[in-house]
Parts: sequence; C-alpha cells; structure tokens
Amino acid sequence: MSNESLKNILLSAKPGDYDKIMNHTITEEDIVDFSNLYYEFASLKNEYQLMTFGRKEVAKKLVEKLKFLEQMSYLIDREIKAQRSHYEDSTKNLESSNVDDYYKALEVLQQLASNGKVQYEIKTITYPTFDSCDRHGYRTTEEYTGEIFILAEKETLSKLDCSKKLPILRQEMLIDIYNQGTSMILVGNDEYMTERLNLPNKQTLGYYHPLVFYLQDDELATAVESFKKFIEENGADLEQIKTEDLVQTIKSKYQKRNKTKKLI
Repeated sequence: MSNESLKNILLSAKPGDYDKIMNHTITEEDIVDFSNLYYEFASLKNEYQLMTFGRKEVAKKLVEKLKFLEQMSYLIDREIKAQRSHYEDSTKNLESSNVDDYYKALEVLQQLASNGKVQYEIKTITYPTFDSCDRHGYRTTEEYTGEIFILAEKETLSKLDCSKKLPILRQEMLIDIYNQGTSMILVGNDEYMTERLNLPNKQTLGYYHPLVFYLQDDELATAVESFKKFIEENGADLEQIKTEDLVQTIKSKYQKRNKTKKLI
C-alpha cells in the first residue's frame, strides 16, 4: 500500500494511474489536506466577493480549486461508504454474516478442535475445472483452476496429496473423507465441490465463498458451535484480531459455556 497522500497522487496523476487512484486508502492526512484546501478556497472566495476588477481571473482559480476538491470529495465519500458497509456487515445476525478472512477462521477452528487425542489439518486442493454459461445464445465452457480448502482430521487427509495440482477432483473423494467418521469444513471457488455434496448435517456461514460445515459428533463440531456463538455475539469481522487471541477468547468463554450446558 502506497504511503503517498491522495493530494499528491492527484496532482501528479498520469494516464494509466486510474487503479492507483481508486485503490488508494483514505488516511487522516488526506482529510487534513482536504480541509486545508477548502480553507484556501474559502479565503480566495472571500477575496473575490470584495473585488470589483479582476474577478474573471480569480473565478478561474476558484473553479480549479473546486474541481480538485470535487475529485477529493468523491474519493473520500467513496471510502466513507465502503467503511460504513464494512462495519454494517459486522452488525448483522449470524444468518447474514460473512467471514471474509476464511483462512483465519479455518486456523481458529483447527486449533479449537485439536487436542492430545486428535489433530486436525488444513489442506489446500487445486485442480482443473470448468465453468459453463450461456452467452448470446451460445453455451461456452471455460477452464479455470479450482481451489478449495479443507479442514478435517489429519489422519483422514493423509492420503490426499496436495503438494501439487491434482489432475482431477471428484465429489466422491471428499465424501469418502466424511464417511470415515470425521466432520469436515470446506471453502473455495467451486461451489460444486463445497456446497453441493450429498451429505447430512450441512451448515453454512456466509454468502460469498461460504464456510460449509459437514458435521458429525466430534471435536470439530464442538469447535464450530463455539465459533458460531462468537460470531453471533461479536460479528464476523476478524481483521486485526490475532489468531491466537481468537482461540483463547473462544476457549475461555464459549467452549466453557458449551461444556457447562452439557453438564446441566
């Protein structure tokens, strides 16, 4: 991420800098720059209003300053709306929540579920797959790289070689993991392999590349229950929270709560 101010980016903008401008994250310095530039405009406006001669030349300067302020204002407003949307997402109920950092979620669930008796592992599976769609009355098929992450018992994943791109991935390969008696969690860019498995006890969290849980009566299912309770009470925004802090918080508050309920 560039440390260059929005003001300097706009002043030195060249053809082809569109992405650089649009991807800039608004900072406090940018807001101060905007305030100072507006103060310059307001001061010149006051001078203009007291003038009789030379108004046209000053008006041209006012127009240039306003154009620049409009550019900054648009980008600042865009950032404000994006931030509002981000924090509004954090206020949603569990059914409407979406975990953007799904790999961190998998790491948290892995650590919550693993203990002295059983270890869980995350594996990344890449493979060629195809996307078919209708365009202008014709069906087209395009190949792309499917990528899914799977969390399950380490022993059940041992036969799955993920060190290289698989030549093919079939649903049966994932179903077989579940049929060995372990819960598993899937997330990725191929919903056919994550959301459309014909398996029982399916739950989801999120709406875009959701975490898909296929649960059984084991430690991972207990971890999922505690994790979802955390999300329900605290929101799905996991940014800026360390994985180890999330694990300790959920263990100390939500897993203990679940254990207490089972004892009652």
